[in-house]
Amino acid sequence: MDVPPLQLTDRGFLWALHVYFRFTAGLLLALLVSIAGIWLEKQTLELRRSTGVQHYHAEILRSWLVRRRLQAERLTMDALQTTEISAPVPTEPTGGTASRRGAASERQRR
Repeated sequence: MDVPPLQLTDRGFLWALHVYFRFTAGLLLALLVSIAGIWLEKQTLELRRSTGVQHYHAEILRSWLVRRRLQAERLTMDALQTTEISAPVPTEPTGGTASRRGAASERQRR
């Protein structure tokens, strides 16, 4: 039995070649889509991780700010207590004229 060699013009061979290329292109497309999905997922996880780190650092800075404010308040209170700032005591005039309070009480008595 003598089998003739395949020729590029053979209809069955062209159909098989066409099916092979379509199948390969489909697999390649599926592979590229899955690789793109994996890359996007990795990017999403990396961004979530970085925002988590940023939230952590923001919380550290907030607690540091609260501690600094408390320290400033304590130092201010200590300074006020040690200097004993007091309001000036009003003194009565020593002259012969009555003070305003005294003049008002004089008017009420009359």
